[in-house]
Amino acid sequence: MKIVVLGGSGGMGKIAVEDLFHYCKDCEITIVDRHEDKARKHAESFKSSRVKGVGIDVNDTDKLAKILEGNDVAINCVVYYLNLEVMKACLKAGVHYLDLGGLFHMSRKQLELNNQFKSKKLLAVIGCGSTPGITNVMARYCSGFFDKINDIHISFGDADFTKYNQPFVIPYTMHTLFDEFMMQPAVFTKGEIKMVDPMSGKTEIQFPNPVGKLNGFYTLHSELATFPSSFKNKGLKECSFRVTFPKEFMEKIKFLIDMGYASEKEINVCGKMIKPKDFTAMVMNQWLPKEGTKIDDLEYLRVEMIGEKGGKKQKKVLYCMNKNHKDFPAGSYNTGVAPSVMAQMIANGKVKERGVLPPELCIDPKYFFKELKKRGIKILVK
Repeated sequence: MKIVVLGGSGGMGKIAVEDLFHYCKDCEITIVDRHEDKARKHAESFKSSRVKGVGIDVNDTDKLAKILEGNDVAINCVVYYLNLEVMKACLKAGVHYLDLGGLFHMSRKQLELNNQFKSKKLLAVIGCGSTPGITNVMARYCSGFFDKINDIHISFGDADFTKYNQPFVIPYTMHTLFDEFMMQPAVFTKGEIKMVDPMSGKTEIQFPNPVGKLNGFYTLHSELATFPSSFKNKGLKECSFRVTFPKEFMEKIKFLIDMGYASEKEINVCGKMIKPKDFTAMVMNQWLPKEGTKIDDLEYLRVEMIGEKGGKKQKKVLYCMNKNHKDFPAGSYNTGVAPSVMAQMIANGKVKERGVLPPELCIDPKYFFKELKKRGIKILVK
């Protein structure tokens, strides 16, 4: 089995590589990074001939295809707006593909390559992290409890007990946070996709203890690009994704946005034109958890489904519970583990479908959940 991890020296890529190395003893792993020295140094840390590092810019489709040739699967952990380029390289190389998501709009573009992948008897699974990814497989599993489905609502919540030696903490990069707070979310309502106002749909969402109640609002997410079609046969009419944060954190991010610190409009600063958003992100990213911080957190992914079974109204809520692992926060750990598990399923021939598909249409929930459980990631049905 041969698997390539693009962006394998980055945050999510490192987790995927570690999972492949420890849970797939016959797997040969190639770590791809823009910086060759970084990829090689990461590969050498495993002290194994099974792992090697390669440096390349994934924008160079021809060179990337040559690196991919002879491998079984490529796990794409680079920034989502490069997804199409990597998919084209996989088509040239004859390699199966999966990624962490396309933030709705990119996911829709990726689905248009379905016939090309099918014609080459290849599979591309889009959105294979935690959410999208684990949540998609949860929805597939949950749908088995229903004859008809009316609503699917997705969210996640985190409880962080880490003792940080810094005055402020952001969970991930500021550019991503600004996107979640500022981009128009897609909501599926009354059987149609609609783009709604950023930060609309505010509500309290209940999670199991110790997370409890959190404030959530609509945000743009990849599940909305596929769920309406995937569950159309069961009559899906309403679908949404909400991101959740503590109230005080939401107020601070909103303050930055309201004051113009997230503006895309360039301004003149000492004779140089800059975007306030880029400058603010650079400043705020200093408040990411410091390297070496002992993370102590817990995350729940939540999928709520409402519909009918035997003519009676029914509601099910599935949770995926996950804790931090070594130096990896809970939300990062399950995001990196999920594509590793799916890639191994594809390489082992456990996934027979071909084309460009979301996880809910090709990943067997029972096998997938069993593999997650081995890694301490548990699925709970309420």
